Order: sequence, then C-alpha cells, then structure tokens
Amino acid sequence: MPRKRRPRNSNLSRFLIVAVLVLLVAVVLMVKEKPQAAAVSGEIAEAQLERALEAGQPTLAFYHSNNCKSCIEMIGIVQQVYPEFSGSVALVDVNVYADENRPLLQKQQIQYIPTLVFYNQQGTREVFVGVMETEALRVKLETIRGSQ
Repeated sequence: MPRKRRPRNSNLSRFLIVAVLVLLVAVVLMVKEKPQAAAVSGEIAEAQLERALEAGQPTLAFYHSNNCKSCIEMIGIVQQVYPEFSGSVALVDVNVYADENRPLLQKQQIQYIPTLVFYNQQGTREVFVGVMETEALRVKLETIRGSQ
C-alpha cells in the first residue's frame, strides 16, 4: 500500500520566510539608524559643546548625517585631519537625525548639512556649510587652536 503524503503547508512556509526577512530588514535599519554615542561617557552633544565652551577650549562642532553624500565625504576629511588636533581642539560630533540632538540643532539654527561650527578660545563662532577641503580644515583648526 502506498504511503500517503502529508500535504505541505506551502502558504505557512512562505509566510514564515517573508516574516523572517521583514524582521531581518527591520533590525538592520534600526541598527543603521541608531544614533551613535556622543561620547564614550554617553554625554549628549549639547552637553559636550557647553562643557568645552565653558572651559574655553577651541571646539569644532560637526553637524552631519550618516547618509548624505556630502556628509560622508566630510566625515572622511574630519577623520583624516582631526587626529592632529585631538589634544588641543574638542570635537563635538552631531548626528542631525539623533533625537537627542534636536534641541541643539534648533538652538544653533542648523539648517543645512554638513555644517562645521568653529569656536576659538574666546567662544567666537564661525560657521562653514558644505564640504571643506582637507587643507582648509587643517588651517582653520590651527587658527582656532591659536597659541596654546
């Protein structure tokens, strides 16, 4: 006597595969869009900026997203140049899509990205919008660092 085959529930299998894929995509998007920590200490960007300015420390506040073409280019330039100044200029890295940074964006009236805001020791603010050339960034950081 031939054995009866148990009918496979192909609809259930397809549903499970689709559900797993959707869940996987959701997790990837959440991780990708998860705001990066403002500092190792977990301090938000606004507090970092206030602390640096109160201390009279030359500061670069770098406002960007992690997915605009110009921002990605500027991230690379900052990563290339900033290490030379890490001991003398504070870097406040501000992801504009992180919810905790919204009050800072409003307070600083940031409208376009990438935006670089340079503060010298006296707290004088100078704003640059767009992609800054590598050497121009180096010169600007040297200028705000001054003679320490």
